[in-house]
Amino acid sequence: MVSFFRKPLFSDYRFIFGLYALLALVASIKTVFIFGSNNYSIFYYSLKHLVEGVSLYNEYPAQYEDHFHYAPTFAALFSPVFSLPYSVGLFLWHFLFAGVWVYALYRMPLTHQQKVFAYWFALQEMLTALTNSQTNPLIGCIPLFVFLSFENRQPLWAAFFIILGFNIKIYSIVAAALFLLYPQKLRFLFYLIVWAVILSLLPLLFTTPDKLLWQYEMWFRQLLIKSNHDKWANTSIHKLVHLFISPDISTAAIVGSGILLFCTVYANIRRFGERSFRLLMVASVLIFQVIFNPVSESATYITAVTGVLCWWFVCPQTTLDRVLMISCFILTVLSPSDLFPAYLRNEFTRPYALKALPCVLIWFRVLFLMHATPTVVQPQPQAIAN
Repeated sequence: MVSFFRKPLFSDYRFIFGLYALLALVASIKTVFIFGSNNYSIFYYSLKHLVEGVSLYNEYPAQYEDHFHYAPTFAALFSPVFSLPYSVGLFLWHFLFAGVWVYALYRMPLTHQQKVFAYWFALQEMLTALTNSQTNPLIGCIPLFVFLSFENRQPLWAAFFIILGFNIKIYSIVAAALFLLYPQKLRFLFYLIVWAVILSLLPLLFTTPDKLLWQYEMWFRQLLIKSNHDKWANTSIHKLVHLFISPDISTAAIVGSGILLFCTVYANIRRFGERSFRLLMVASVLIFQVIFNPVSESATYITAVTGVLCWWFVCPQTTLDRVLMISCFILTVLSPSDLFPAYLRNEFTRPYALKALPCVLIWFRVLFLMHATPTVVQPQPQAIAN
């Protein structure tokens, strides 16, 4: 497998980026000309509803199924896309998010060969994400941009990306956990407040202050409704716990336990200066926000897989690590695809949330490595681009 990635064609960025562009093209053609996209319809009409001053969070069965779950800022942020004709915006949507994810990974302080491996490893998972026309590839690279901003001593931009992610999917706020590993903490918190105010007021370009306040009230109510989700309808640690331990364990108990475990690594202050430790923290953030999300679904796992890759490049790559990585590729990446036997997918991986299992185990492995004596691999990375 390793020798495959060393072949000139398969390690050429132009070929790889072209392949990702082809994935985006396939997703765009399928959604625009064949299947349509209920998810994009939810996004598209949000700008129209914001301008008209009607609730973003009501049901609109003539336009789409389900509800809009995002902040009012979401509609304003993507107004350049939503103002385009529906089919044009939908066609470009997949290129936008695939391109941003590819760029974020390219900026990471990894060797050429590591990046090549990452692009190939995540290829199928990206296709799974794109075919749902959601924002998950962008959510998967928000912590990468936050990490890069902190590494370059740019707390202004770290704060921006965190608030940006929060306004797209609220659990992106987990990336703020990185700020404790870096200096300029007070400056970062100041910028966080500034960006929170700016982005929360951005919808005023399209609506009135009274209407905007009302939309935020509706958003808060919608979040409460969504959080009371059927505990069996998810692909996360919640379903694994309810299936294999007890169905009576509450969502709050699971999330609370996860937060406590997540925060234990802050005790290792002496290791904050190690880039490998900080990359493991990025991995923890990316995986945590998926596996502990009680409404996670298959398409969200591009975020967790991005975290798995961050872990892989700094872990010792022992036999245990290799088993975990292979299981992630088989159960997490391949199981939703036609490359995986349909019988196994329908009878085992979906009913028992096995797509989540490798990522859950890898997250615990990440925590172990962050507490253990440093034995992680120290690669010779490229410099972080300014």
